[in-house]
Amino acid sequence: MATEERSFKTQDFTVPSNGSGETIQVRISEPNLTSENLGLETWAASHILASQLHHIGPKIQFPTPSSDVLPILELGAGTGLVGVTAATLWKQPVVLTDLAPLVPALDANIDLNSEGLRTANTHMEAGTLDWKHPTTLIVKDQQQPQTQAHVIFAADTIYSEEHPELLANVILKWLVKDKQARFIIAYPLRVCYIDYIREMWERLEEGGMEAFEEGREEASQDLFNDERLVEWSVWRWKDI
Repeated sequence: MATEERSFKTQDFTVPSNGSGETIQVRISEPNLTSENLGLETWAASHILASQLHHIGPKIQFPTPSSDVLPILELGAGTGLVGVTAATLWKQPVVLTDLAPLVPALDANIDLNSEGLRTANTHMEAGTLDWKHPTTLIVKDQQQPQTQAHVIFAADTIYSEEHPELLANVILKWLVKDKQARFIIAYPLRVCYIDYIREMWERLEEGGMEAFEEGREEASQDLFNDERLVEWSVWRWKDI
């Protein structure tokens, strides 16, 4: 008996757009990619990080557009909630990256939010960036000329013993050496992964970075049933 390999759940996430209580809606579709043995879900860390962007963004100065530096790069983007929110609120181009089987789902979520992107007069793309060989960004089967980014996002991307080293290496290579460049990360405080998080912090600090803003938030119980306590932090180069 044949079984349906792909089904979709679409959900609207409410995200603050300023400190006065105004919000935007980000529409996210979550396909069940059973054929690739991948489940795609929006985790609490993504919603918490997206909800911080309205007050983080005004503190960041973006440079003049360049062919060498991406304004915003998201690693392990999942469903793309953080990147879509950033593009809409910050009015900057964003490239979302994840495993190749997840890229079509990212493209679909970009399309779902096309009206908001047009209003913000910006655009998004999705592609792949291999953390083990992070020299090449591939978008639509084409190698991209950019090898650095001004802002990098990562939400809930640390859940195996190899991730701290891989993620830190990607950040240290891709984040442009600029005093306004930022790495912004969020992760759930799962007890089993705390040591991995500590290792990531140590590797970034050894690489010349510092966390200068951080906080903790608890995600809505109505939306999430996984670990809901999330820590986020904003990083910069220390001696620039």
